[in-house]
Amino acid sequence: MLTRDDLIREYRARGATFPALLVVYGLLLVTMGATALAIV
Repeated sequence: MLTRDDLIREYRARGATFPALLVVYGLLLVTMGATALAIV
């Protein structure tokens, strides 16, 4: 299981910019939201 620090370290290693992180988190939120709606 990756910790938050591991994720941050991984993204920095790949040179991800802040906007890129926002896109990743946005996709996660959208995916979770779509799944929740599908279940309901």
